[in-house]
Amino acid sequence: MPRSTPRNKKSLWSQTGPTPRLLFGAFAIAAIGVLGLTPREFFGFSVAWPYAALWGAVGWGRVGLSVRPMILLILFGLIQDVTFHAPLGCFVILNLLAYGASAAIADMFDVMNEPLVAILSPVLLFSGAFLLLWLMASTLEDHPVRVLPLFASLLTTGLAYAVLQKIFDLGRRPGELAGQAG
Repeated sequence: MPRSTPRNKKSLWSQTGPTPRLLFGAFAIAAIGVLGLTPREFFGFSVAWPYAALWGAVGWGRVGLSVRPMILLILFGLIQDVTFHAPLGCFVILNLLAYGASAAIADMFDVMNEPLVAILSPVLLFSGAFLLLWLMASTLEDHPVRVLPLFASLLTTGLAYAVLQKIFDLGRRPGELAGQAG
């Protein structure tokens, strides 16, 4: 009878299916979003708050396109539109474009655990999303909006994602077709 060694033990997270992972990630996004509604100052310094819905867009997109993550991203986008007093649909578009781009990159490379792709992909996706956000805001305001607050939020979004990325992994297995895990 083979003995169970620490190497053979699987973590609870690795044994969890895509639906509980999706729900846990959605809860994390909602919790960070609610905390972001409170005053964001630390010893008199304004704190750049991350755009948590982009974590889901980038992380969930790694398994391909699926309806349930898109519904959540639309819901989070509408909440962001209302919270930031943006025209309805701006953040929905932003979240869905980031999600689609993440799915396209995952489909194109299919080696998402390769260090270069695993690091470069989120950097490009977050940078592109924040560039699009700046373009939309500048177009709607009829003048270029300040870049520094968006850049600070880009940094906090990216750094927090680097720490929390496993939460948004829906568990795509090698050889599994895109969209099957979500």
